[in-house]
Amino acid sequence: MGVMGVWVVGVVTDDVVEEARRRFPDAAGAHGAWPEPSADTIRWREQSVPSGLFEGTPEQPSRTDEIVRFADAVDRVRNDETEVDEFQDHLLHAVPQQEGEGLFCAAVPRGDGAAALMWGLGLDATLQLPGCCGQLLFDAAQVRAALPAAEQALVLHPLRRAHVAARVRLWLDEMADDPNHDVDELIDGPLRVLRHAARTGVGAAGLTLWY
Repeated sequence: MGVMGVWVVGVVTDDVVEEARRRFPDAAGAHGAWPEPSADTIRWREQSVPSGLFEGTPEQPSRTDEIVRFADAVDRVRNDETEVDEFQDHLLHAVPQQEGEGLFCAAVPRGDGAAALMWGLGLDATLQLPGCCGQLLFDAAQVRAALPAAEQALVLHPLRRAHVAARVRLWLDEMADDPNHDVDELIDGPLRVLRHAARTGVGAAGLTLWY
């Protein structure tokens, strides 16, 4: 049986955020927070610097090696929260249950949609995204504060967007079983939700799940 990676970004009310922080303080405190500097975070930053779309030479690794190392680094940087199952269930039941302005969901067979987008964007833009590696738990005020940086990272001029989309497709070709995944939605969906949250005065949650 195959593995499905699911990246969810959805709006949640401040009451839900407050309840999550009260009921699951350790998980909520770690969720979407960058860990203290370590060998893993250093490796992640090194692997996040985008190279050209090359096939590999004796001096440069192949794109497959580059992508696999980056995927491993992302996985290590994400926090391994305690109480994670109950915590994530709490948030999954709180976000909208249908995709739209308030919910983005990327289900990728054997793939990690958040990591694919991060690899496409590169280090500088990724560090402008809210939370850590696709995970976040923000109340309404935090969403409003984070939105300008997220827009700077994800509102792309045509040439930049084409480059990012090409890198995301390379990732999906090498790491996932979904060559026809909607790359435009992967780029646009999270920002759509954050804008909707800011406009309507609610918070947002981002979850990276495996089934």
